Amino acid sequence: MSSLTRPLFQARQQPFLILQRGLRKNVKVPVTLVKDVPGLGASGTVVHVHKAHMRHNLFPKRLAEYVISRKGPLDRKAMLEAEAEEKDRSLSKKQIDVEQDVHSLALRNQDIISRIAKLEPLVFERSAVVTESGGEENTKQAIYGSLSKADVIRELADKHEIIIDKDALSMDDKIKSVGEYTCIAKLIYAGSASFKCIVVPASTIAATEQQN
Repeated sequence: MSSLTRPLFQARQQPFLILQRGLRKNVKVPVTLVKDVPGLGASGTVVHVHKAHMRHNLFPKRLAEYVISRKGPLDRKAMLEAEAEEKDRSLSKKQIDVEQDVHSLALRNQDIISRIAKLEPLVFERSAVVTESGGEENTKQAIYGSLSKADVIRELADKHEIIIDKDALSMDDKIKSVGEYTCIAKLIYAGSASFKCIVVPASTIAATEQQN
């Protein structure tokens, strides 16, 4: 193109370029409003706005989001409702699971309490403290060591297949003398039941076994 014809060509192109720029500025894009925007619409609706308005105003202020290209219109309200329904279904399933667990625990604990209520006294052999005169004390004989919750829980498990934890058993922390003691087992959803623990001198059990 010669230097003489170039200005003429540019002059002819100028109106076209101006029109093209004008059309480009007027291009609108679909966006989803995330908040109520006066003059545009309510939160969740899809509207078409100028690119510049979205780029410089709506998007920086977090008033709208760009619509991701997809098949069919984007219905934000429907999406939120679907998410809420899924959350409700998840919570309902968890609630059902919890209720089933509670029911199973209640049945188990009720069975344990029923068995404890029918127990014969648990007998524990302990060596009695001997007095200086050589005889055993006549009243509240002291024993070597003690009878603890752990001993009672172990006896229930080993001899009767009854499993409870320390928090469920109420008794003197450490029994340190011969005698009969009341213990109470208390389980959630099942109430409580009492049973006897008897501490006897070792010689008593030995003599009984010899007689038998």
